[in-house]
Amino acid sequence: MREEAEQSDLDKFFGYLQWTREALREFRYPIVLWVTHRILREMSRRAPDFWSWRKAVLRFASQEPEAIPLLDIAERLPPHPQPDDEFLPPLDELLSQIQQLESTTPESANLATLYDKLGQVYAKRITNGEATNLEQGRQQTIDAFQNSIHRHQTLNNQSDLVSVLIRLGNFMFDQSRYEEAIAAYQQSLEVAREIGDRKGEAASLHSLGNAYYSLGQYQRAIDFYQQSLEIDREIGNRNGEAASLGSVGIACNALGQYQQAVDFYQQSLEIAREIGDRKSESNSLGNLGNAYKSLGQYERAIDFHQQHYEIAREIGDRGGEANSLGNLGIVYYLLKQYERAFNLYQQDYEISHEIGDRRGEANSCFNLGLALVKLNRKQESIKALQNARRLFQEMGLEHLVECCDNTMRKFRHKIN
Repeated sequence: MREEAEQSDLDKFFGYLQWTREALREFRYPIVLWVTHRILREMSRRAPDFWSWRKAVLRFASQEPEAIPLLDIAERLPPHPQPDDEFLPPLDELLSQIQQLESTTPESANLATLYDKLGQVYAKRITNGEATNLEQGRQQTIDAFQNSIHRHQTLNNQSDLVSVLIRLGNFMFDQSRYEEAIAAYQQSLEVAREIGDRKGEAASLHSLGNAYYSLGQYQRAIDFYQQSLEIDREIGNRNGEAASLGSVGIACNALGQYQQAVDFYQQSLEIAREIGDRKSESNSLGNLGNAYKSLGQYERAIDFHQQHYEIAREIGDRGGEANSLGNLGIVYYLLKQYERAFNLYQQDYEISHEIGDRRGEANSCFNLGLALVKLNRKQESIKALQNARRLFQEMGLEHLVECCDNTMRKFRHKIN
């Protein structure tokens, strides 16, 4: 499927609501829309004019189901395989080299490479929880990558430029700054196509899919993943093929197409094991756990999430470790083992906070709020949900902000 493919039925539905609001206002009878909870969440973002008008109508709703934890909705999607530098010098050594070149030969081509390495070092310090000042560390990372990008553009190093743009996009993605990530990925895609870099093109397309997925635009994400998958198969990039298959599965899972998701995850897992990619293997296992959880096969889900956790610990993947703990918590929550779920969410939160993963931090706060209300710790629950709401709002995820508001309203009603 291509970017210019026809809009999905859901896109057409939101477009109709957005652009025919005034005509609907002239209709003489009350209008009742029966939609799923997912569509209701997306309506405020994708048809804002219609959404603002809803206050003038009487809204009917079926009895609200119990709130479901969000972590499986907000997957931590891995980026398309794009190798970082194998050797990164210590931070002090890098800064010394840069300072020396800036003072002696400021036009040196080596500075473009050194600033790229500096950005990677700063990013890894955040990921590993080593940044003493998180906000300062974020800005240092962005400044380093942007300096590298500017120098590569000046030198017309187009191939290197693609890699640095993707790394900047990945960092923005990890910080939940999705619109800025999209801008970087779109730029890398244009450069990759211009120079015929098929692998860079596939990586850019896959990364755009990740960003749109995180914004809740699942069908658009699938379109990008499918384009990436076609190129990966064409050029024989097995790592990329495994990643794209897994990501299509994640989007299918979000759309409620659980058996299709399982099929894609199984294909991804087989390739990962075939090529010995442990991180992709662990991601596929976690994804299978989510799919079987959605199918109500909880014991099977626990088994897959446990395997994901063990491999993530083994290879030092802190994000994967947090993800597996949170997903295990969801399954135990659904099994009504709330104390166990709470403990797992707490571990998820601590790791997410430590590595600067704000989306993971927000998800775990929300899940903690759900578990706490089940443990009759209702005031603590409201506080956790308020923290989740603040983080979602800072990330511009208004549909999740509203989900927090609705959940808090429901819980406050129970408390009163």
